[in-house]
Amino acid sequence: MPLFGRRKKKSKVAPVAEETIRSAGVGDVVVISGFSPTYEDAYFLIERVGRYEGPSGSWHELIGVDGDRRVAIEWSEDDGLFITVTEQGSAMGIESVGLSHDELVRMDEENSLSNSLSYEGDRYTYRNSYEAFAVAQGGGEGEGFYIWEFAREDGEKLVSVVKSEGVPFEVYTPVVVAPEIVSVYKK
Repeated sequence: MPLFGRRKKKSKVAPVAEETIRSAGVGDVVVISGFSPTYEDAYFLIERVGRYEGPSGSWHELIGVDGDRRVAIEWSEDDGLFITVTEQGSAMGIESVGLSHDELVRMDEENSLSNSLSYEGDRYTYRNSYEAFAVAQGGGEGEGFYIWEFAREDGEKLVSVVKSEGVPFEVYTPVVVAPEIVSVYKK
């Protein structure tokens, strides 16, 4: 029996929830297994978090750095957790994927899965185009932009064409990553 006749209370510590991409914030580290150029794990310190809204739902963006390497890690939960990673070097122009303004307008009007583009020897099929909005810090809509999405036949790589007012077309090439290879370490 403890001193003074009192029993020690058993500590009731709640189990720590597993950290996932859903809980990542500024200052946290996101680890993506096998994502470095040498197929080692890549460690990205999160510098900024954003959220976007489009007609099919919302998605989140984490801007992370690993030395000189900067990436955008985007995730959504429309049909399960979907994660893409985009190297944030200089954006490419639409000519780099063989497109023009007129072709994008035509694809947008047709809204047809038979439209496609060729990039680095692979075929990317048109998936969707829509207007989206960055969600402002206090809620509500922030700046709007238009996006065209294309997917490689295996679904592992994408081509995204983004157009904001007053800015030239920007082309990005996101890579789809499995949620199982993404870990988060809280600051």
